[in-house]
Amino acid sequence: MSPVTEAVFAPGHIEAGNQFTLTAVNDGYVQEVPVQEGDTVTSGQVIYRQDNTTAAIQQQSAAENLDIARKNAADNSAVLQQLQEQLNTAKQQLANDKTQRDRMERLFNSGSVARVDYEKASLAYTGSVNAVAALEQNMAATKLSLQQAVINSRSQQQVAAANAGYFSVKSPGNYTVYTLLKKKGDYVRKGDAMATLGQANGMLASLSIDEGSINKISLGQTVLVELNTRKGATYTAKVRKIYPVFDEKSQAYTVEAAFDTLPPQLLNGTLLQANIIVGHKDKALLVPAACVSPDGKAVIVRDGREDTVQLQTGIVANDWVEVVKGVSLEDKLLKAF
Repeated sequence: MSPVTEAVFAPGHIEAGNQFTLTAVNDGYVQEVPVQEGDTVTSGQVIYRQDNTTAAIQQQSAAENLDIARKNAADNSAVLQQLQEQLNTAKQQLANDKTQRDRMERLFNSGSVARVDYEKASLAYTGSVNAVAALEQNMAATKLSLQQAVINSRSQQQVAAANAGYFSVKSPGNYTVYTLLKKKGDYVRKGDAMATLGQANGMLASLSIDEGSINKISLGQTVLVELNTRKGATYTAKVRKIYPVFDEKSQAYTVEAAFDTLPPQLLNGTLLQANIIVGHKDKALLVPAACVSPDGKAVIVRDGREDTVQLQTGIVANDWVEVVKGVSLEDKLLKAF
């Protein structure tokens, strides 16, 4: 009975924590790259500036249109002042027509004027009432239209400002710049990758797991990592994330492991080999892996007779296989497959 450990081999590389790629939102030439690879940037800091001449013109035009719309919608604007003067005149006419109608009504009741004169004065008063109402409705509709113009112009100005801002590719947080994929003078199209950013204090191991082993991986398992830049040195980590999607390009699943203690001078992109500990027993019945057939059978000598038995296996190491059931310590294995 001996101790045995089962491990899943996983190649991989070092990757910054929360690593991501910045992409271009607009087409345009790169005018300036104010940062360098390895710089630490803060939220909102500019990584690239693209030529935004057209966007700047559109933004200026939108701002001027908004200013005009606001002036037209002000209470002292020429349009509203003209309507107000028309309304004041109409109200004065209405007051005069009301006075005239009331006078004619008294005279008609006393028999001093004919009905036709009274009806003429009443008709003039009704016309003035309708004229005032129409002007008031016109003024209300004009104010509403002018306010709508302000809203539309403000929206266009905000969109133009946002579009102009997209020509400055900015960091969305506090990160380290690992890769700058474009240089000054390059023409960039919308969607082009421009830079790789990540968190230096969150370096992790990104591991590739084959289809046959992914079901053995679970969160919290210990990972033994050897970096290509530090051969012979082993660092421990823990499985922290298992991506549920099979990567067609690499033909593997991706697993992230966080280091217990970050190795010194750890560089992003460093290649590595890792072993994920998926099983361990202090005492196990082990047989040479070469003596077990692919379908789990073994040829043994038991009580002086040769026999082929089906094994129930447990942990599988590189050179040894744990046998849970099928053979005992007294049995002798004969055949190597």
